[in-house]
Amino acid sequence: MHNKVMNISKSYGFITDIALESAEATGLGQSVEGTELSYGIQKRTLRVKTQEESKRIGRERGVYITFDCKSSVFTNRNALSFLTRQIARSLAELIGILKKSSPVLVVGLGNRHIVADSLGQRSVEGIKVTRFIQSGKKQSVCAFATGVLGMTGIQSAELVAGLVEKIKPSCVILIDSLATGAVSRLGKSFQISSCGISPGSGVGQDKERIDKSILSVPTFSIGVPLLLSLRTGIYAFVKDFAKEENLQTNEFNLRKKLADCALADLIVAPRDIDLVVNVASSILANAINIAFDL
Repeated sequence: MHNKVMNISKSYGFITDIALESAEATGLGQSVEGTELSYGIQKRTLRVKTQEESKRIGRERGVYITFDCKSSVFTNRNALSFLTRQIARSLAELIGILKKSSPVLVVGLGNRHIVADSLGQRSVEGIKVTRFIQSGKKQSVCAFATGVLGMTGIQSAELVAGLVEKIKPSCVILIDSLATGAVSRLGKSFQISSCGISPGSGVGQDKERIDKSILSVPTFSIGVPLLLSLRTGIYAFVKDFAKEENLQTNEFNLRKKLADCALADLIVAPRDIDLVVNVASSILANAINIAFDL
């Protein structure tokens, strides 16, 4: 039976899908392994090993890898190629050795009709599917986009579980748009996880979690933060300003006031969201293709 972990980053509505942000907010930031790569790309790895750590940061036990990029990376062809290869390598290492006889199932989550939520749908369009090409030398791959509950009447977890039962993949890779608590990460970070995902959790609309406990096969997720809760953004700005100006803030009162304000339920996305999603989906599709040497 799957035990749902409460995400403490949602206290008073402060929400994020980025495990690194939850770790930093709860004093576990020192356990993060950091590496600076070429082109100013920061790679950070968080390993949630114990149930205590899991409850503390509100994340399932597993490995979370985050790539934080500068804006200049996305205007440099060589930097984009380097980033794509790094994501591919990390994904391949996280997944490990798979049975060639069973395909990899790549699933795009989200809503095609809302640009900021269409990352998963657009990414699977770039996946090179090879399930019916039986070469025996490379890992076979199949891809599927789920749609959303409001349009299909079916939970994404139910759709994925049905596919897994039918095709019996060696693993599942879920792609989805994420929410962040940092403006600097919007469209500029990539998170890989070894423990599935809860669709809609980043905007406070938790659906049934999709992970190994539900599917009975290794389940990974990869995504890009494209959404920011305005309340969370204001909170981060006030905290940073207070720190820079050496001002004292009452953490509880600040969170409570922002939770009660009229801006509480607003979600924002980058102004150039169409371009951001196009670039991000291309990077993810190419990274997955490279990871399986397609």
